Amino acid sequence: MLAGMDFARQVELAAFPPGVVVTRRTIPEGHVFRAAQPGHGLELLLTRDALRMYGEGPTVALALEHLKKAAQAGLPEVGGDGTYQRAVFVGD
Repeated sequence: MLAGMDFARQVELAAFPPGVVVTRRTIPEGHVFRAAQPGHGLELLLTRDALRMYGEGPTVALALEHLKKAAQAGLPEVGGDGTYQRAVFVGD
């Protein structure tokens, strides 16, 4: 898990557009970050390999920056079955 990191504070400092909610959850492959607003959203999978290779701080910052840019440009619509488009950040 992303121990020692105040995720809520990082999201606050990233200054997402109003109405965008950012969450994270852990899955076997790594951590999934989601930026969402009603009917729209994007997920970013931060793989365990990426975390090991680049470190938690830089990878979380990169994930939040990527999601913020997507939110500013307009998040894609959520699929009819409730699925979100997903980007993946992997280690080399």
